[in-house]
Amino acid sequence: MTNFESEIFNDMISNSREIPLDGGVNFRDIGGYQSRDGRLVKWRKVLRSGHLSNLTDNDKTTLMNIGVNQIHDLRRVEEQNRQPSIDFGAKTINDYCLSIGSLSEFWETLSKGGLSGSSSHSLVVNGYKSCINEVAPAYRRFMHLILDNAEGVSLIHCAAGKDRTGLAAALILAALDVPDETIINDYLLTKVYFDTDNLINIVEGHLRNSEVSFWEREWLEPYCSVHRDNIETFLLALKQDYGSLDNYMNKALCFGESHRRLLRKVFLE
Repeated sequence: MTNFESEIFNDMISNSREIPLDGGVNFRDIGGYQSRDGRLVKWRKVLRSGHLSNLTDNDKTTLMNIGVNQIHDLRRVEEQNRQPSIDFGAKTINDYCLSIGSLSEFWETLSKGGLSGSSSHSLVVNGYKSCINEVAPAYRRFMHLILDNAEGVSLIHCAAGKDRTGLAAALILAALDVPDETIINDYLLTKVYFDTDNLINIVEGHLRNSEVSFWEREWLEPYCSVHRDNIETFLLALKQDYGSLDNYMNKALCFGESHRRLLRKVFLE
């Protein structure tokens, strides 16, 4: 690609939600959303995705050209070992070791014959509701590191880029005073950018390897996709337990009004 062609390409992708990558998983930008005071979240400041183990050389060049200099890998150690990230020179923080909900409950309910589409959905929703205090220490550090890297470009990711990453993106957008409905819609974009069927196929492979004799694909879908109930329940739980999102930021994340003001100054235009 010539310098001229590279400039045209960069112009084309600089203000778009999707970032075209050969090996990207659920890869997108959280820029462009409007805050309550009418300002827009800057593009190419915070990116979100699934794992980075399939990045190609062209992908690495694209991310370096965008200026990604800090990566937040929210996965557990065993996930990182199973799908090691491709390095492209950015600083990586990977000791968050986050989980949302309990997979052991899924396996226990399955083994007892109590799993169904509705019970699986309830397990996921309850995981979003019950995690708000457990995940706070990790998201507290994460929010402050995002602010510290305000002059750079941050990339947040987990395995599929939908649950742990979805909540991280939701908290950033909430701190930027983006309306709840916009936050919910950003979360739901995983339905557009992520191959849920492929993940279900992978999970079914694990079930076969574990010699599980019977299941329905419908039971796996709540774990492999996203649903409005999930993010709405998370946001509602914050407000019920802390009185407001701002109070959760203040008390649980130690991300006070002065931090949020500074975040808005550097991430809104």
